[in-house]
Amino acid sequence: MEAKAFGKGTIKANTTIFTEGEPGDTAFLIIQGKVEIRKGTSSDYPKVVAVLEDGDIVGEMALFDDRPRMATAVAATNLEVIPISRDDFKKRLKEMNPVMRRILMIMVSRVRGMTDEFMRRKGETKWNEQLRSGDAPKAAPAPAKTGT
Repeated sequence: MEAKAFGKGTIKANTTIFTEGEPGDTAFLIIQGKVEIRKGTSSDYPKVVAVLEDGDIVGEMALFDDRPRMATAVAATNLEVIPISRDDFKKRLKEMNPVMRRILMIMVSRVRGMTDEFMRRKGETKWNEQLRSGDAPKAAPAPAKTGT
């Protein structure tokens, strides 16, 4: 895939590129700048889970399936990007060797599955509620010193 086949765009710092849970059909190759990946932005404890930089891609899962966005992406700096639409990506994917295309789709499915399972398990632990109530797991007491 040649970068010149796609147009370049700019995104201003502090702009929300996409929001967790919304549908997506575009990924962004970061030419210059930084993007924060955030989880739980509508919760009491939002968290930055990654910072992507030059050469990284954000929103790539949207190229493969119609599932909702797994996180929120926010421009941490002014960005220069190459947006890649699902339609453009799928056209290029059709040109790929069928065996390689199938391997790629299996890998994407596995990543989605692992992420879904991780988020399901994270939801079951309710760490934030435990921390607020003071019921969080406590560290084991230090071993008692023996007399010398």
